[in-house]
Order: sequence, then structure tokens, then C-alpha cells
Amino acid sequence: MLSPDINESQLNFSVEHGKGVRFGLTAIKGLGEGAINSILAARAHLGGRIPSLPALCEILDLRLANKRVFEALIKSGACDSLVVTKGMGGGGGASEDPPLHRPLRRIRAQLFASIDAACEHGARTQRDKDLGQVDLFGGSEEAGGPPRHAQLPDVAPWTEIEQLNFEKEALGLYWSGHPIDRYADDLREYGAKTTADLNIKRQDDDGEPQGFAPQVPENDASGASPHGPPNRNGRGEEISIGGIVSGVRPLKTRKGDRMCVFTLDDAGGSIEVVVFPDAFKQHGHLAENGQTVLVKGKFERDDESARILASEIVPIGLIRERLAKSVAIRLSTPPADRATFERLWDLFALHKGDRRVAIVLHERDRHMRITVDVNGIRVRPSETLVAEVEKICGHGSVTLR
Repeated sequence: MLSPDINESQLNFSVEHGKGVRFGLTAIKGLGEGAINSILAARAHLGGRIPSLPALCEILDLRLANKRVFEALIKSGACDSLVVTKGMGGGGGASEDPPLHRPLRRIRAQLFASIDAACEHGARTQRDKDLGQVDLFGGSEEAGGPPRHAQLPDVAPWTEIEQLNFEKEALGLYWSGHPIDRYADDLREYGAKTTADLNIKRQDDDGEPQGFAPQVPENDASGASPHGPPNRNGRGEEISIGGIVSGVRPLKTRKGDRMCVFTLDDAGGSIEVVVFPDAFKQHGHLAENGQTVLVKGKFERDDESARILASEIVPIGLIRERLAKSVAIRLSTPPADRATFERLWDLFALHKGDRRVAIVLHERDRHMRITVDVNGIRVRPSETLVAEVEKICGHGSVTLR
């Protein structure tokens, strides 16, 4: 399956011989058929390849393809090919590097931030043409060549989770990865299972695992399953599994006690999680759509479905925190300087804990690498701390050991 691409995709899914099946533009949420046909017509007018958003907006019917259309296209990744790789010549050719080999989080953030300017440029150009005005400096059409590539604004890149969530919003699925991937090593070290380990089937089209038919118990005092006799064919073992909460269904027992059932999604599939009243009282606040959690509980399987009867739900970030014995931060000088260290020390003071801190310093001028254990400072290696340090030192600069 090939990703959606404004320069390659057709209205519907299409076969590219020798490559695969290309995602159709109609499968992107928020795009109407009229807008798509207008984009395809503009692409043909531009010689079969759109060089930039402003160039597209110059000839596109902006009544059919508005700002929300461009937002959906960029969130889905369909506009990645509009960005020319640094070092390539003009001439209108976009990078042929596979999208995953390029800084997608920055590309998409820059494209997203350029939408308003591109639409305003297109509307102004079309208005000037209607009035018979000509660009004194020689516009792209007057020059006889393709429209110029736009200079993208310098904005902060999206976070990894923002990129993935935008893909899910636009495509209905995570495309360039899965939010749980970043925890894969930690989950493995912790001994957690995956849906692939459990041989769980994927969800059917209506979002519910096949064969699942929830029944609300009278109460959970006995620990019985709400799906009839427990563990008829399943192993009934205690397991841990990480994933993203979705499809939360609040329920009540006949006695009025609150509980819930939700779907836990990981990169390989989904499994239903039943949270009885006792567990719900302690962990119910984490049973919210979009939460990334670790679920502990009893795994049950019968002839038609599988489920976990949850005994504990914790934020998945706590796994790394529990496993980590120290925090290593990689820095290079330059650009790091005294101000960088002062900001780090202030941050450490806000995240006091019991884990050691080490600075791995690369001195570029002297081609030296020095590792320094920071005495007297202990931190709590939370996700918040990691995120704040990476804002100062760069993405991927923190390692929990």
C-alpha cells in the first residue's frame, strides 16, 4: 500500500505497476469529490505535477478546495512531495526520497503553516487575472516556466504524536508509525505482551472485535466474566499489554456500580478490556479515548473472542520511569553553551527524584566526547522531563538507562 500523494493519487485507490496500490484521495476525510476533481484538473494543467501549494492555488477553484481541504491533505501526508529536498535544482521536481527518510514532522508543520498565505496568493493572482493585471516582475506563466517554489515558514516541527494523530484523523489509521512504537523496547523489557503475541484478530468494520457481545454483570465481587463462563478455551493467565484506549463504553452493574469496556489498540491489532467496578474505582480515570496505557489483568479467550479483565491500568510512560536507573543527556558544543546548562539545571530542580543524571558532551572543536556524572542532582525520569529536555537539547537527546 502506497501513501496518499497529491502528485500520484487518483480519485479512488489505484494500482501503480511494480510498486503497489496507491491510496485514493477520496479516502482522506474532509475531501469532497468536487474538490478532488478540481485538484486533479489543476495537476493536469500544471503538466502532471504540482510544484507547490501557491502554484496550485493560482489555478484551483478555491470555492471547492478551501483551507480545510488543504489541512486534510497535509495531515494525511498527501502534500509531502511538494517539498523540494535541499540541494536539488529548480525545474519543478520534488524529492524522490521515500517520505519516511525525510523529516516529515517539520515538512508537514511548515506546509500547514503556509496554507493561509498560499490561499491568499492564489485568490490575489486569480483576482488580478480577472482584472487584466500583469505582474511587472514576470509571473510564472508569463515567464513560460513552472510556478516558483514557495519559501516555507520556519516553524517548530510537529511532535511525533501530533503527526500520528493527524494521520489517524485524516486517514482513519496511523500511517507512518504507531504511537505505541516508541514504547516497544520498554514494553518488551517489562515483559508485556502484544496483540500479535496473543494472536488477536483485528477489529471488523464497525469497530468492535469479532464475536464480542458485552453483558453487564450484577457485580464483580466474584470476578466472573460478563461474557458467560470464563476461560472456556482461554489460558486465563495474568498478562500486561500496552496500547491506546478507544471505543470506551461506560456501563453500570444492576446495583448501580460504574464500570466500563474499551478497546485497546496496538500496532498489530486490538483487544477488548473489561474494567469491573473495583478496578474502575482506582483506574477508571485512565479509561479515556486516546490515552496510552499499560493494562494488567487476566487474559481470557473463548471460541469467538478474547478479552482482558483489567486489574490495573497505568500510564504507559511509567514503564520507562520504573525501568530507568539513570538519565543520559547528549549535548554538542557548539551550539550548547552556559545558558543551555543553566536551563537544564533549573529544569532538574522542578523534577526532583532518585535517578542519576549523566551529561554526554561532544566537543566538536577538539573532537572529544566526555561523559560526566552530575553529582548531587537526582531526577524523576518522567515523560514530561524527557520532553522538556528535548526542547532544550533537541529531539532524541535523552536516553533512559
